[in-house]
Amino acid sequence: AQNLREEREGDGELTEISEQILDQTKRVSRIVQSLMSFAHSGSHLQALEPVCLSEVAQEAIGLLSLNRRSVEVEFFNLCDPAHWVEGDSQRLAQVLINLLSNARDASPPGGAIRVRSEASEHTVDLVVEDEGSGIPKAIMDQLFEPFFTTKGKGFGLGLFLSQASVTRAGGTVKLYNHEDGGTLTELRLPRSYGMA
Repeated sequence: AQNLREEREGDGELTEISEQILDQTKRVSRIVQSLMSFAHSGSHLQALEPVCLSEVAQEAIGLLSLNRRSVEVEFFNLCDPAHWVEGDSQRLAQVLINLLSNARDASPPGGAIRVRSEASEHTVDLVVEDEGSGIPKAIMDQLFEPFFTTKGKGFGLGLFLSQASVTRAGGTVKLYNHEDGGTLTELRLPRSYGMA
């Protein structure tokens, strides 16, 4: 496709088709890389360490705030700095970026997205709440399946990989609809007392 594009530079239609072929090739390559990374990460035990949820939430919010081409929403980090979990900070940040990105895509302009933490003796819940339209009940059971997406973009791997990362850390992921609209995503993770 690259050679064709260079050889027939003046042909607008052929250039457009070549660009589409290259774009789809890159897309397939990213899917394969994501799956290989996922398969490789499952081949060894994940190193768990104490992770501050408030810090991870702030990092994820900061990274998402750099994207100016998305819906303008307001993020609130309400996580208690004393809430630490056993996990992998990088993977947890990736999971949270995915959940916050999904919440932002579902939110109306000017909507609020809240991240908060709730602790019990052995676990900490990391909760993401948005003010969107919620998730249709008909697709609720499919959300964690690989390649399932309700968006016109993306690969449908975000929730699948997020659930796998959280499960490896000994946690769970659940999604709920609020009665008054919006979605609540709850990560339940093993609590750490090492750094609090």
